[in-house]
This record gives sequence, C-alpha cells and structure tokens, in this order.
Amino acid sequence: MTDERWAPAHTRHTTGRSKKTIATVVGAVLLSACSVTFGRATASPSSAPSAAAVTASVPDDPTTSSSNATSADDAIIQVVKEVEPAVVNVTATSTVTDPFFGGSPQQATGSGFIVSSNGVIFTNDHVVEGASKVEVTLPDGRSFDATVTDTDPSRDFAVLKIDASGLPTVTLGHSSALQLGQSVVAIGYALGLDGGPTVTSGIISSLERTVQAQDPNASGGVRTYRNILQTSAAINPGNSGGPLLDLNGDVIGISTAGVSSADNIGFAIAIDAARSFIDSAVAGS
Repeated sequence: MTDERWAPAHTRHTTGRSKKTIATVVGAVLLSACSVTFGRATASPSSAPSAAAVTASVPDDPTTSSSNATSADDAIIQVVKEVEPAVVNVTATSTVTDPFFGGSPQQATGSGFIVSSNGVIFTNDHVVEGASKVEVTLPDGRSFDATVTDTDPSRDFAVLKIDASGLPTVTLGHSSALQLGQSVVAIGYALGLDGGPTVTSGIISSLERTVQAQDPNASGGVRTYRNILQTSAAINPGNSGGPLLDLNGDVIGISTAGVSSADNIGFAIAIDAARSFIDSAVAGS
C-alpha cells in the first residue's frame, strides 16, 4: 500500500493543530475542503511561487495571442461566467478549548453554491461542523450571517440559509451520465484567498472510489464516502463544498478532498447522492 497524504478541501486556520485525514483503500487522505486559522485565511509561503520564479512572454504572432481562445477554452470560460456568481465563500467560526489557555476562536474556510434564489446554500458538513457562527460571502463582496438549517454528517451534507433574495443559482446535473475522460471544471475559494474564487479544470478520472476520512466530529471518528468521483481538476484547501461542473455548467459533483502528495488527484461527491437532500431543503425554504 502507498502512503498518500490528502489535503482538506476546506481550509482550517489553526496553530499547531493537525489537519483531518482521509484514508482510501490505497493510502491516507486529508479532507481538502477547508482551511483553518485563528485569523484571516492566507496561503503559506510554500504554496505560491516567488516572483522571481514567475515569467511570462508575449507571442510575436498575434494569432497565437491568449485572446484567441480555443473552443475548449470558450466552453470553460462560458461555464465560469454562468456559475461563478452562485459560488460562495463559507467561513465557520468555532471555539477550540485548550487545557492551559482556555478557549480560542478558530476559523474554517470552505465553499458552497446557491441552490435557491431566496438564500439556500449547499456545502460540506465538515466545513461548518461545530461552528458557533457561519458567514457567507458572495462573489459581489456582500457578506451575510448564515444559519445551518440541515445537516447529514454521514454523507457530509449541510444546508445554509442567508437572509437574501433574487440570488443567482446553479443548475443541478446528473452524475449518473458521467463518462471516464469527460471534461469538468471546479470552482471554489481555494486557500481562502481574496479576489474571488479559483477555477481549475480536468477530467473525470474514476467514477466509483471509496474514501474513508478520519474525523473526530463524525460518528465513530470516521467518514466513509462511497461511489465518489475522482477528478484531475485541482481540489485544494478551501474548495470543499464548491461545485464540480460539466461543460454545460451543470453541477455534477461536490468538491470534497484532494491529495497533497500527488498532482491531479481530487475527489468529489456525486451530485446524484445529494439531489433529494437539496430538493428537500429548497422545498422547505
């Protein structure tokens, strides 16, 4: 067996605290959906290249300019334009108790997507579990206090509600129709960075992975994900709860976990597993 380390899709900002780990049949995994800190979400120094390492060149031939996007580029750009307004940043604040220093505030940052124009939002349960306060920030910069209205920890589902109306929403697709090699796009607030969501793209690499996540807040201390999608689209800390999309712009998965010791491997919960849960939440809103 290999020993892989998976990064949580939510970003937890803490000091001296280990990240949750996920184990699959081939190794150990970390939930990639949230980043946690005692303060503002920031990228570690090693997570971004130095200025000296980044170079760019201007093509001599105007026909090779980046403005001449390919049809594949056009499809991804269109998906982002359609869906990005409905992808939100979720910040959950909880209190960590230390036997020597007492309670300290801790923030977990993840993503979510709007499923009803009256402020119903879907995200991963592990992004908001144990939170005393949840805040949702829209791409337009508006922030709202959110209420956790429903959760299913066993399936890592959570529904939030904010006091808003007329919001843009996503369209739910059907993960049962997915094929290996199909192109997908992930949108989420990777690393909790300022400046809006991060967009990555890739393909469906597998349709039926089983992943077990060590989580002290879950029943028995372990979450088990079955028939989970594997994708080559980058799923980074902060992505948890964000949408994985097909090139029609339909949500076909929920970004949940990514690996820190390997490239181009991420996991998403198939949307068909969450459809009835989301439909019930919308109907009850």
